[in-house]
Amino acid sequence: MARNRNFDEQDILDRAIELFKIRGYRGTTPEDLVSTLGISRSSLYNTFGDKHSLLLKSLHRYHEKTVVGLENIISNTREPLAGIKLIFKLSIEGTYPGGMPQGCFLINSIIEFGPDEPAAVEIVRKSIDATRGALLHFVLDGKKEGKFSDSLDAETMADYLQNCINGIVVSAKAGMTQAECERMVESTLILLH
Repeated sequence: MARNRNFDEQDILDRAIELFKIRGYRGTTPEDLVSTLGISRSSLYNTFGDKHSLLLKSLHRYHEKTVVGLENIISNTREPLAGIKLIFKLSIEGTYPGGMPQGCFLINSIIEFGPDEPAAVEIVRKSIDATRGALLHFVLDGKKEGKFSDSLDAETMADYLQNCINGIVVSAKAGMTQAECERMVESTLILLH
C-alpha cells in the first residue's frame, strides 16, 4: 500500500532552491538536503529522484516562478521605465535577501556548471530569455511612447539590460554591496534617454 505524502512538493522545491542558491549543487550534501528540506532520505529520493533530478526540478520551479512574476509586472505596469526599474529592483532584492549577498539561483548554477550541464543550461537560458523578453517589451513601449531615445536599438538595449542584471549577481558574489548595485542600475537606466 502506498504511503501518503505529508509534504508539499512545491514547498520542498522552494527550500531546495534556497539551499542550492547558498551552497551550490556541489556544496550541498544529501544530509543537507534531508535536514533543510525536512523530509526523509527515502521520501526525497522517491519523490524527486537523485540530487541531480532535484536540481533540475528546482531550476524548473524557479523558472516557472520567474515567468509568472514577469507576466505580472508586464500586466500591472503601464510606465515603461517603472517596469524596467521593478525588474531590476526584484533582481537586486533576490540577490540580497535580508541584505546578504547570495546571488541568483539561476546565475549561480550556470557559473557552477558552465556548459557541462546542458539540461540546466537550457532551463537557465529560458529564464534569461523570459527576463530579456520583459525588458524588450518595456523598451519597445518606451520608444513608442517617446519616453526613450528613438535612436536606441531595442533588441540591443534589452540584451544590455539583461546582461546588467547578470552582472549584478556576479558583482554581489564578488562583494559589491546592495547600495553599489542600486547606484549602478541608476547609471545604467540613464542610457535609455
